[in-house]
Amino acid sequence: MNSRISAPSTRLVIVGGGPRAIGVLERLSASAALTDQAGRPDGAPLHVDIVDPHMPGAGRIWRAEESPLLLMNSRAADVSIFTDETVDCAGPVVAGPSLAEWADGIRRGAITAPTTGTERLAEITALQETDFAGRRVQALYLEWFFGQVLAHLPETVSVTVHRTIATAVSPVPASHHAADAPGTARAAAATADRGARGWTVELEDRPPLHADLLLLAAGHTDARPSATRHQLAAFARRHGGTYLPPSQASDAQIEQLAPGDDVIVRGMGLAFIDLMALLTEGRGGRFLPAPLPNDPDRLTYLPSGTEPRLWVGSRRGVPYHSKVRGEGDPAGPGDLLYLTPEHLAAREDAEGRLGFREDVLPLIAAEVARWVPDAPVAAPGEEPLAWLDDPLSWLQGDAHPRVTRDAVVGHIEHDLRARTQGDTAPARALFQLLLRLHGALVDQLPASRLREGAGGDYPRWWHSLFSFVDSGPPPHRLHQLLALEQAGVVRFLGPRIRVTADESTGRFTARGAAGVQVTADALVDAFLPESSLANSTNPLLRDLVAGGDIAVGRESAGQPGTLEVDQRHRVISPDGAPQQNLWAVGPWTSELPIGAFARPRTNAPCHRRNDALARELLAAAARAGHAATAGAERSAPVEPAAPVKISTPADPAAPAAPVVPAELPPRAARSLRLGILGPGKIGSALARTALRSGLEVQVAGRTPAPVLAAKLPGARPVGVRDLAATSDVVAITVPLHVALGLDADALHGAIVIDATNPWGEADAHAVTEARAAVGDLDATLSTSELLAARLPGARVVKTLNHIGYHDVEDHGREDGHPSRRAIAVAADDPRAADVVSALLHRLGYEPVVVGTLADGRDLEPGEALFSGWSTAAELSGRREAQIHVG
Repeated sequence: MNSRISAPSTRLVIVGGGPRAIGVLERLSASAALTDQAGRPDGAPLHVDIVDPHMPGAGRIWRAEESPLLLMNSRAADVSIFTDETVDCAGPVVAGPSLAEWADGIRRGAITAPTTGTERLAEITALQETDFAGRRVQALYLEWFFGQVLAHLPETVSVTVHRTIATAVSPVPASHHAADAPGTARAAAATADRGARGWTVELEDRPPLHADLLLLAAGHTDARPSATRHQLAAFARRHGGTYLPPSQASDAQIEQLAPGDDVIVRGMGLAFIDLMALLTEGRGGRFLPAPLPNDPDRLTYLPSGTEPRLWVGSRRGVPYHSKVRGEGDPAGPGDLLYLTPEHLAAREDAEGRLGFREDVLPLIAAEVARWVPDAPVAAPGEEPLAWLDDPLSWLQGDAHPRVTRDAVVGHIEHDLRARTQGDTAPARALFQLLLRLHGALVDQLPASRLREGAGGDYPRWWHSLFSFVDSGPPPHRLHQLLALEQAGVVRFLGPRIRVTADESTGRFTARGAAGVQVTADALVDAFLPESSLANSTNPLLRDLVAGGDIAVGRESAGQPGTLEVDQRHRVISPDGAPQQNLWAVGPWTSELPIGAFARPRTNAPCHRRNDALARELLAAAARAGHAATAGAERSAPVEPAAPVKISTPADPAAPAAPVVPAELPPRAARSLRLGILGPGKIGSALARTALRSGLEVQVAGRTPAPVLAAKLPGARPVGVRDLAATSDVVAITVPLHVALGLDADALHGAIVIDATNPWGEADAHAVTEARAAVGDLDATLSTSELLAARLPGARVVKTLNHIGYHDVEDHGREDGHPSRRAIAVAADDPRAADVVSALLHRLGYEPVVVGTLADGRDLEPGEALFSGWSTAAELSGRREAQIHVG
């Protein structure tokens, strides 16, 4: 973001604002800053539109408002979104802190914290290298990273964030010359021209965007219920039971699981671990140390009495392996000897294709046998690595339930010993080898290289195995699982469970491979939704392959449910050719899942892929720029709003000179746009909370644009007059004496939140002058009435002045939460009070209208309603008591 861009821009639209999308943006920015950037016309500008309703940087999956019980499955020192000297890429390395280094920088004051919330800030400052950070801390790290990217954009790149949903994409129509051609020639010309003239991106609640270049970078998405899951949900409704489908843990409706009820849980991966934490510690239970000589990390569990009883099973019947102590310490594996380009090429068929099971898996097994001490050897006729993928394959028949219990518990205990106690070298060797194998497969085995029918094995089977071994939970979570089993809160069903819905009883029945069986009213599928374009809840992804003759892409034959892309991430059209100027990345594409951030100093695939894609985007932008410079005809059915030209706004207290309003994106029809006048402590906390709530935020103040971009990534700097003209609500968060000095017409027509309080001599002097100006000799008017008199064209609402800035980011709760904090609202205009109340509700607070601006005096420092935390009922009661006393 900067003010020096004035020429017409090549426009890149990125649909998605999560860590993968922002990683590509960072790589693009780094290469664009080079003076010798290949093929780029001198000074040719590139404008990037980011479309995402969620917080840019963190996206939908990483949420700053998540429960602190939800943890990452990597240690803080092993998480970085920055490139480093080991990354093999053409673009420049721009180093930055790992998650642990970032937390240390905040602790030392070398890095500005992205939050003033007391709880979150305490988590950050307490974080050490070997700790497993809360997912919400990672969300703040990703937000901060996005701010750094925006603050360091080169002169030729600008960014606008659109807080909305992209619903469809379509190529700009081919030129009229193709329309004049006959029959087959016209069709061929139209096909060849698709995307050459750009793309139209339809948006949910505003006019579409035109894109010269388009990158689809949505992250993990949910899926509409399959026929089977729809039937399970319908069965539960008919019989008064409960079915929770696959989802993110934060989205699971676990409040439907009653205390003491038996609950069948399918899945023992990371989603199960998250749900386990929410249903135990999250309901008031406590884990206490209970060490033994051979088990120093053993725990015991004190139930709260509100937990359900979880009957847990899965295909393997055991949880993911624990993380390994010292997993980055050298453990032996060197360069791969078998899974090499030469060995793979030697196994290709006449069409250059490979079968995963018959051609690739034996090479992987050979690497494991070479590098992992004591790795079992497959028996004759046994699948390679079956011992690793299915450790309880022997458990079957109608054994006593105790046999299943002992098998699962024994596996977990052995895993914890091997990975956290004594010599962990063998476990580290396996961990490090699979990490190298995964990187090699990313580079050497695109889906297009596999024979048809291999999709069931690759990448799904491989990624499942890789996750099982390398992407497991923190060790203490498995100690907690053992403690829960001892306390009777968890029971193990074992491997290969089968669940049926019995209409005669109206209940679910689950049976494990060794005969353990339970009947219950509740069933939870504890895993993420399966990849499915056709059934995605994202309308754009559904539209990509459901357009019939005008479909943009096609489903991958090798990996059903995903969008086919080539090695350069170009979307493959239905006719098999790569689309022009259209790329896609993410878990819903046919690329092998690679994540969006990685362990430092490992030449991480995500950084290499992001860099190569960013360089290709810049090369395509250069071609578009050359064409525009040469006067090539361009067609844009919808003229998008120009990027805002950012400059440092004038002193907000100064008279506002007549200016031409900046060009702003059209206002969303169904979402509020919040303006902040003065991004100080309370203003910044309010802005961050609004951004995380999906609102568009505009800011006027003295803060330079790059500093503001780093501080409030995604907020738009504007002048005071534009703030009033284009915001639904403007929050005045400058000191009261500055507010009382505003030009009388500065906020004309705006709904204005007065969040000020009279503190100090400057405010006291300004209040005295304001009272004299309106003849309030008896000092009967509230400060909000004085401000309203100063701004006669504004509709002033008193609120948010009785909550500390450090609480704004921490105290918000979802609607219906028993501890949802109330915020008082005072206004003379009922309509303005309604709009502000809707804003507070969106921010996670319960608005309580306490009267007019005159009544707002009770919200001033030292008065009856200023101090204290209250629910809506408590605040209403305090107000009634105050009226009675009055």
